[in-house]
Amino acid sequence: MSRSLAVGITVAVALCWFFVIGAPAQESPKAARVWSYDEMKWQKDKTLPSVQSVPLWGDPATGEHGMLRKFRAGYAPPPHKHPAVERVVVISGTIIVRYAGSGDKTLGPGSYSEIPPDTTHAVKCWEQSECVFLLASSGPFAIIPSSPPDSQ
Repeated sequence: MSRSLAVGITVAVALCWFFVIGAPAQESPKAARVWSYDEMKWQKDKTLPSVQSVPLWGDPATGEHGMLRKFRAGYAPPPHKHPAVERVVVISGTIIVRYAGSGDKTLGPGSYSEIPPDTTHAVKCWEQSECVFLLASSGPFAIIPSSPPDSQ
């Protein structure tokens, strides 16, 4: 693992704590969870098989959660929305985000995105390298297909 990726993951976890402080946690950990990058168990996404995830806390099916997500270089899922807020911190790679009423926004490592519930958006990982990002949400995770977002 590269040093910049390790630093990126550390920054992402720290930022994640920043935007969940004050929000009631659904659960208290019963044991410490400390994983090196090599110990993380990447899983194929059930809805988007080209995407991999590592659940970090909570349960994406029922409520508050956080997970690492990985897109292969050049990957762009179809336009979609989520039933709960989506908070993202880019760890590595570059992601292009467009949501209803906006133009394309380029997000590199350390960048932050917060998309409100039921907001249609499109994302794409640049072709130069895979993209890894932390995704945190206060509610269940679902990908709801929708029409492409209007841009300005």
